[in-house]
Amino acid sequence: MILKRHIFIFIAFIIPLIAKGQNQDFKLKGISLEADYGYGFVMPHHKSIEYFIEDHIQTFDFKIHQTTYGKKYWNQLYRYPVYGVGFYRSNLGNNDVYGYANALYSFVKAPFIGNSNKTSLSWQISFGASYLTNYFDIENNPQNLAIGSNLNIFIDLSLQSEITLSKHLSLTNGIRFTHFSNGKIKSPNKGLNLISGSIGLIYQLKDKPERIQLELPQIKTKNEYTILYAVGIKTKSRYEAGYYYASSLILDYNRNYSLKGRWVLGTDIFFDGTNRQYSDNLEKADIINSDLYQVGLHIGHDLVMGRLALVVNIGGYIYAPVEVLAPFYTRIGLRYRIKDKFITNFTLKSHYAKASYFEWGIGYVLN
Repeated sequence: MILKRHIFIFIAFIIPLIAKGQNQDFKLKGISLEADYGYGFVMPHHKSIEYFIEDHIQTFDFKIHQTTYGKKYWNQLYRYPVYGVGFYRSNLGNNDVYGYANALYSFVKAPFIGNSNKTSLSWQISFGASYLTNYFDIENNPQNLAIGSNLNIFIDLSLQSEITLSKHLSLTNGIRFTHFSNGKIKSPNKGLNLISGSIGLIYQLKDKPERIQLELPQIKTKNEYTILYAVGIKTKSRYEAGYYYASSLILDYNRNYSLKGRWVLGTDIFFDGTNRQYSDNLEKADIINSDLYQVGLHIGHDLVMGRLALVVNIGGYIYAPVEVLAPFYTRIGLRYRIKDKFITNFTLKSHYAKASYFEWGIGYVLN
């Protein structure tokens, strides 16, 4: 009943928008609707999560697609991908402890076999915001050590096939990995990871637009250097109140090997206010307390779609005077270039599967 109510509310919201667009002579060029049902399980990456898993998960997605047709050169590079927005609903393996997840997200889906006009196999990346109905509460829900807040980030990676059934209708199915986390803004934050399979239908509202062929530009420069500063906030533990400042100074060398990607080699200088609990230099101000800093080296790759890039880094600490969760760290997220020189950054720094903090930042490119 709860799932049916959410479906009804979402459809009731979407239909008036579509009708309004039609009344304004909006041709719905390249627009399609998708509904998916999924079945899977919560990955028990920690014993405290495994103990309370009782059921499999069932998921529901509703998406609005926009098909690309070559207006931007990266459309051709990625076999004319689709992008759009979606709504996600799922249970989380234990209704009393973990409750339900609801998410609004944006996504991009790019074929690597076939293309978006016919039967294809694609990868899809989704980012968004989620609302989890249950979270840790020392009095009412102390068993939930996975999630410490209602609001969380939604990240979804999937492999999907699409089979054309008719001119306007396609069958889709996929395998997906879904992650919920608040980036340690509120503890506990072990996060929840889901694995599921899905099946659904895609309905194309109008004929797909005719594709445009553009002349691909040359790479402006193969070698670049970037400097980026990002900030974040985090908590110590579920038992201690208060927020602590964290930051990342990132110095990168980028090697642009094509219009679709670049390799990255760089250095990180981290500041983490929660390290004060391990420091013996408490008489020093935080800004000059060396125990609150770490230095690392990382390698990575940027998947480039025009001005937008999906960032993946893995690094190791070469200087860490106090205890760290792991000798290695990872970074995943998005960066957007503004007029080729400035960069906006939204990434998540983690140690293995445990989030450290979200990095919100801005940077500059040197050619």
